[in-house]
Amino acid sequence: MLSINNKIIKKLFFHESWDIMIVKSHVHLFPENTLDILNNSKAQLLNKKYTFQADPFIIEKDDKLYVFYEALSFLNAKGILRCRVLNHKLDEIEDLRLEGFDDLKCHLSFPFMFYLDGTLFMIPESSERKEVVLFQSTEFPARWQKVKVLIPDAEYTDNIFFKLDDHFYLISTTMENEMVIHTAQTLFGEWQKITPSLKLCNDHHRGAGTPWSINNKNYLITQECLPGCYGKSVFIKELVSLCPANFEEKLVTNITPEINQSAGIHTLNFSSNYIVYDTKHWNFSLLSPLKKASFKFFTRYRKQLFV
Repeated sequence: MLSINNKIIKKLFFHESWDIMIVKSHVHLFPENTLDILNNSKAQLLNKKYTFQADPFIIEKDDKLYVFYEALSFLNAKGILRCRVLNHKLDEIEDLRLEGFDDLKCHLSFPFMFYLDGTLFMIPESSERKEVVLFQSTEFPARWQKVKVLIPDAEYTDNIFFKLDDHFYLISTTMENEMVIHTAQTLFGEWQKITPSLKLCNDHHRGAGTPWSINNKNYLITQECLPGCYGKSVFIKELVSLCPANFEEKLVTNITPEINQSAGIHTLNFSSNYIVYDTKHWNFSLLSPLKKASFKFFTRYRKQLFV
């Protein structure tokens, strides 16, 4: 009976809260010692300004660290993209709202970024709009410009982009957690869906960070999402092969909430001197039922705009 009561209390009066953690390390060798560093290094908490501060992607530039992330408040239940700027001592200097995304009019998260031929691009998660949209940086870090809809009429989450064997790939997941793969000859070319034979190490495909090619090996980072348990942990996987006929991966390691005794982790990224991840906690509030109801209302209202 006590267990049932606890579950009811948690469901009614607790809500998720996400924070961003930063680890400074000059000895990080991905993926060999990633888990050891996360387990044994002190992580700095990004100052709390929003209920959800999640999906961090980072860029080191001019002796500063730029943390791009999703910011969400229960007031409108709509994620926006921001950039927290820190100096080399990890003192926070600025918190900038990214410009150029308002016309999408949807919830935004997972600001996946990559450089191609010296130009910085972003593919944010815009599944509410049922489009995969490409943006280009016009004035770093805050100003961006929409340049192309890569994939229309598709409700895909947390898309990741990379180049492999002279082909470009987009790996996405559907709302039912099914992996979808597209390929193209160029970034601005026509993206074609492929259906290779899958040899998977687990059923968790949703993107959780930037893919990497290190020492002639390719790596993907995905998140563990189960029914009723969003963002439980992160998997680092080696991408053994990918072509129109075959997709094969193998598990390297699992990054769990034990690294900081939290309730979840669903994004992991790194640069030359830093590792960043997000972390979930359960917050108690007597207003939680109202906050959750408001969140559901605004989410359903926005989705009707794109039907």
